[in-house]
Amino acid sequence: MGRWTVPVITLLVVAVIGAAYWGYTHYDARKDLEITVANRYQSSFYSLVDNVEKMEVSLAKALVANGMAENVRHLSTVWQEAMTAQANLSQLPLGQETLMRTAKFLTQSGDYAYLLMRNHTLGKTLTAKDKEQLQNLKQQATLLSQNLHEVQATASQGRLRWVEIERAAQEKLPTGTKSIAKDPFTKINDGIEKFPTLIYDGPFSDHVEQRQPKGLTGSNIAEDKARDKVLAFLPGSLKEGTVVQKSSDIEGKIAGYTFVVRAQGEKGVLAAIDISRKGGHILTMIDYRDVKEARMDLEEAGAKATQFLASKGFKNMVPTYATRSDNIAVVPFAPEVDDVLIYPDLIKVNVALDNGEVVGYEALGYIMSHHTRTIPKPKVSEKEARAAVNSELDITSARLAIIPRENLQEAFCYEFKGMTSTNEPYIVYVDALTGEEVNILKVITNEEGTTTM
Repeated sequence: MGRWTVPVITLLVVAVIGAAYWGYTHYDARKDLEITVANRYQSSFYSLVDNVEKMEVSLAKALVANGMAENVRHLSTVWQEAMTAQANLSQLPLGQETLMRTAKFLTQSGDYAYLLMRNHTLGKTLTAKDKEQLQNLKQQATLLSQNLHEVQATASQGRLRWVEIERAAQEKLPTGTKSIAKDPFTKINDGIEKFPTLIYDGPFSDHVEQRQPKGLTGSNIAEDKARDKVLAFLPGSLKEGTVVQKSSDIEGKIAGYTFVVRAQGEKGVLAAIDISRKGGHILTMIDYRDVKEARMDLEEAGAKATQFLASKGFKNMVPTYATRSDNIAVVPFAPEVDDVLIYPDLIKVNVALDNGEVVGYEALGYIMSHHTRTIPKPKVSEKEARAAVNSELDITSARLAIIPRENLQEAFCYEFKGMTSTNEPYIVYVDALTGEEVNILKVITNEEGTTTM
């Protein structure tokens, strides 16, 4: 052997061992990440199954309950479980069509239950049409529950890999390729499509959803321009060492593109973002990272969300009641114009409570409703409007607001916040043009935040 042979062989051996070790540790880390992601998907899926089961049971009870007070309890459960089910569904890596149709069913179920619940508080009993529509919703919930249980059985047998489903859902597969993501959820999608439409006096009724988006402005943009807008919108943490690729086209009322964010050299999806073709408006953004233990409260998260919206050009946005779910704060915002709060133009921002990063964004309400409004002068004074509020309510604040009505109209109102003698908070809306009471909301605060009902 020459004088350099042994050192060279030694270096080669060390290099091979080092490369093998790096490859092993890299593979090991990736497997750990896949397990973490799969566990999170599994948890959200099982919670979704539980939510739908409770909805099904409560819808059945609402059909046979004897008395409005008892029925309010069952309808309240439907409303609450439908909202929670939507949150769990949004955490799953499903194809957009399946996600949207199932989400629509959950939204309509919760909204319709809320409408009936409110009618009961006004002394109105269920009509024959109400019972017919409740029966339809119950049948859909039963079918959805059965199909979810079939998927659950597949998962328990180890034949459902969430990482593969995520990959297949986010990648545009070649023509003729069988979508892994579609297989276990095909029945869910097809089953919901077969049921009759839900027509009622509410914002998510099928006839209402035929409205055109008022906030969709501008010219159509090409894919490369849409990608530039997506890059500009992404939070800083999703721009470092990543690539942004178009995943699929969005068809329908708001046509657009879906882009995914990946780590360089990796196939896994870090985030997904939808953008409209017309005008290049960002519709939704979801960061799939695992959020650790919370280190900040909802007020701090609201400040982070406000800063984020301001950096994206949304000025004078006022945060409303925030809630938390799985260490993520959900902060809804309404724009303020001439000291009037515009509730229909809602934007929701999700903030991770471990480090304050924005991990979610949803502006569909804003896109559907936003337009330049001519805000009138009140014809009723604040003092006169206060007289329409029950004297038992101790009013703590008052302001002007525009709120959505069930028939798609908007109401220009005084918003009165107050407390009853038993320290129960309420919000009362009085029409600023007619002096009539328009709506009453009960404010509910718990460990998950504050909501209105």
